[in-house]
Amino acid sequence: MKQGLRAIMPAPYEITIAPFEIPDPGPGQVLIETEASAISPGTELAIYTGIHQWLADPTRAWPKFPFVPGYSAVGRIAAVGPGVTTFAPGQRVIWNGRHESHAIVDVADRRRALHQISEHVAAPAAACAVLTRFPLTALVQCGQMLGQSVAVLGLGLIGQLTVRLFSAAGAYPVIGIDLVAGRRALAMTTPGVAAIDPDAGDLQTALRSLNEGALPDVVVDATGAPNVVRTAMSVVADGGKVIMVGSPRGIAGEVDFYWDLHGRSITLIGAHGSAIGTEPREKFPFIQDRALRLIVHFLESDKLRVNDLVRHHVPPRDLQEMYQGLLNRRDDFLGVTLDWQAR
Repeated sequence: MKQGLRAIMPAPYEITIAPFEIPDPGPGQVLIETEASAISPGTELAIYTGIHQWLADPTRAWPKFPFVPGYSAVGRIAAVGPGVTTFAPGQRVIWNGRHESHAIVDVADRRRALHQISEHVAAPAAACAVLTRFPLTALVQCGQMLGQSVAVLGLGLIGQLTVRLFSAAGAYPVIGIDLVAGRRALAMTTPGVAAIDPDAGDLQTALRSLNEGALPDVVVDATGAPNVVRTAMSVVADGGKVIMVGSPRGIAGEVDFYWDLHGRSITLIGAHGSAIGTEPREKFPFIQDRALRLIVHFLESDKLRVNDLVRHHVPPRDLQEMYQGLLNRRDDFLGVTLDWQAR
């Protein structure tokens, strides 16, 4: 039996690349050879550093060490099992793949959501397709979009994708906010997008100067830092919406819910990935299959540019270096994908 490779986190701040036996696909299954996988800078780093809320929760089976990270990949179907008629060997697909060279996927399991993607989409961009579903959740949760002014706090990979998705959906102006000059410059490569250094002066004044004197209708927090919610509420228009797309790791302190939220009739919205599930629900009718079909269309048509967001496309053996870079070198690191053809 052939051997593959996968990344394993035995404990916080530890990574190994370990071999495993590649099984044959069973009934209703396909075997995928991974082309590339994308690092989630939020969830993966929270697990890697040991701060993810569910690690210590005995009621949760996921995540636990040893842990195989990753949930966004592109690859090619190498073999199909008995009864599979909707996919064939050679097809290029995206799915919520882990950091591993091969994967067995049950095609009937809608949580794995296999979707074909064209050959012309570069591997780093295609690998980010499933990851893009999470900033897309902010749009789904926002409701009205056309002509709304939007500010995005935090211009890491998720924030950059959020800026581009809101711009593609008709928001204007879109304003990115980040301390890192290179990230601000990258955000402004999208037409209609401006950017602000939050340390350069009063943030409200800067936002008003870019939005005809008004504060933005929508503020999206893509930082993952819990205390930023108060900043987000302070710079949104009265009656506006604050959307939390970066999963906050910790407790938000010093929030006065009367003055910061209630007194200004602000709507505070959580945009966790679970809002886009596999089946429509009363409060969450938008489903994963529809979201991924839309994202594939955006990537194939170049309505959503991703290639320039991926600064590092590296062999799997460099994974630990990539995690450390994402944690400690924000000027140099943004999007990171693993090249499983270079292992």
